[in-house]
Amino acid sequence: MPKVTAQISDDDYKKLEEEVKLGIFCDVSEAISAAIKKTYAKKSRAYLRWVMKKEDITEVAMLQELKAIRR
Repeated sequence: MPKVTAQISDDDYKKLEEEVKLGIFCDVSEAISAAIKKTYAKKSRAYLRWVMKKEDITEVAMLQELKAIRR
């Protein structure tokens, strides 16, 4: 797995360390990875909503399509 270096504020790092101390994450690296995954998931949902609006696809139609695919 590739490694990257990032600069974050002292306050953010302290928050990450606190989550590790509370047992939410095993280490700071895991906390950062979770935050990145959450950010990309949020971005993907926003893109999906944009495409649905652009193509005039309703939520009901989208859910029906997903149900048909899962069969």
